[in-house]
Amino acid sequence: MPSADVRLVQDDDHEAIARLLGAGGESEIGWWRLFGTPQTSFVVEAGGIVAVSLVVGYMGKFWITYASTAPGPAVTAVVAASLRALDAPVHATVDEGDTASEEMLIALGFTAELGDLPVLVVDGALFSDFDGFAREFTKLLCHYEWTGNLDAFNDILRGGFGTPELGWVFRWVNAEKSRTALGHRATAKRLEGILKTCHPTNRASVEARIEAARRGEGPTLFDDIVEIIRDHGPGGDESEDNVILELR
Repeated sequence: MPSADVRLVQDDDHEAIARLLGAGGESEIGWWRLFGTPQTSFVVEAGGIVAVSLVVGYMGKFWITYASTAPGPAVTAVVAASLRALDAPVHATVDEGDTASEEMLIALGFTAELGDLPVLVVDGALFSDFDGFAREFTKLLCHYEWTGNLDAFNDILRGGFGTPELGWVFRWVNAEKSRTALGHRATAKRLEGILKTCHPTNRASVEARIEAARRGEGPTLFDDIVEIIRDHGPGGDESEDNVILELR
């Protein structure tokens, strides 16, 4: 098989690119001729054009369109070349169910735009204790009941339990009600339950946390939950999960 060569789009590539783009290809290449950025648009050639990445600047935003003869390294290489050349935020769209494109874009550092993310809502007006929060959060999941373990909560936010795979907005409405419901009193109650089953070596630290909570000191359940969620969003240790917390 001929070796692959990544290079800038040339004028005599347009017909081949239109064919590669498939239905609507002529329109796509026409749009690119008007608004495209040739210095950031590339093809991969291997005995013919096998992948293309076209960047268009329009209304203050950059958009990338790409296609290839088959999923694989060629299309990844051409999109990566455009990203390096552009060095600016760029938008891409993915058809529902196109897992290969989703995985490629995530690997290249794309995240879903906030305005396009699905929104899942927990309403603080619908519960008054931690069990109620667990019940309401479980409604967001698919065929899984979360029973309140915070380590499991952290795992769920990594995906695989029915939440959107490319990220989502965790909209917590009536959050101030939840701040009170999951405050120090609820925190002490939960820790008292943990104390009954925890390892003997952990008893002293759990007891100290219980005493602090009874005094109205230290982080609350609400604080712990918020911290876990934010760890899966922008700036967090697991930001690739793209969970955006909105407290309302």
